[in-house]
Amino acid sequence: MRLIAPMLATPGEPPEQMDGAWAAEMKYDGCRLLVAVGGDEPPVLWTRNLNVVTSSYPEVTQALTDAFGGRGRIVLDGEIVALTQGRPSFARLQKRMNTLRPSTAVRRQVPVTYLPFDVLRLNGGNLMPAPYLERRTALTDLGHELHGAGLPVQVLPHWVGVDSAVILEAAQNASMEGAIFKRVSSTYQPGKRARSWRKVLLRTRSSALVIGWIPGGGAQRNMVGSLVLGAYDDKGILRYVGNVGTGFSMAVRRQLKEKLATLERRTSPLETEAAAAEEHGIVCWVEPVIVVDIAYHGSSNSSGLRHPSFKGQRGDLDPESITRDSL
Repeated sequence: MRLIAPMLATPGEPPEQMDGAWAAEMKYDGCRLLVAVGGDEPPVLWTRNLNVVTSSYPEVTQALTDAFGGRGRIVLDGEIVALTQGRPSFARLQKRMNTLRPSTAVRRQVPVTYLPFDVLRLNGGNLMPAPYLERRTALTDLGHELHGAGLPVQVLPHWVGVDSAVILEAAQNASMEGAIFKRVSSTYQPGKRARSWRKVLLRTRSSALVIGWIPGGGAQRNMVGSLVLGAYDDKGILRYVGNVGTGFSMAVRRQLKEKLATLERRTSPLETEAAAAEEHGIVCWVEPVIVVDIAYHGSSNSSGLRHPSFKGQRGDLDPESITRDSL
């Protein structure tokens, strides 16, 4: 089947008046995942950048096949998460995101849960032109078939007409990444970033490209001390956006060193601004193909990211899609 690119939310402020025109969902700290199951074709799981990852989550594939394999084709959109005491942990999910065929031991060590929040096709029919609430009703009906089955699939709840401040306070208390507000009349627009979906983050978190690294000091001189980060501007030119040197475990520093060693290049991938990056130390330049997530407290063109912290690698994003607009 032809893979469907997911609809994306526009970052912004929450709606001033919910009054039944908007619905809200929690934004879990996980990885976007679309699923197709049932019909005459095998099940397929794919990421936001259309990478097929069916083999990475065999328990989800099996659960959905058991539940819906005998029906016409169903396509779901949702989030894959690794929960710790009921709260999402992106750091734990890393091990599953970067494992093509997880062993039984890895699956037991890092169990995952799939949280669908939309249904795009149902029994072979196209639901994308239908309004959000109609798709949500169909998804809720599917969720009833999963309820009580002990499967690693749970339909993500939604709320209509609840004040946005209440939603965001609940997201804060539950250690969520934020909330998504969706117009109840919105259709599903594949591959588009629409204003009818608003993404409100509780902390600033964005993706950036690794364009180099600087060795640590002292005992860590042979490991990654900090990553040099870049992103594309609106003309497609790679620009320097800052460095990140915190948020790494020793194991992650070693893993990054091994991975970056295979991507080394003699010259900077930047057209300009290499000197600004080299002010922080001797840079080992690399091909800009690794995407990482960074949490920070704001940014500026002069000083870069403020108080950045490394959150993990993102194998589900296209490096060429990483732009400065999101920083």
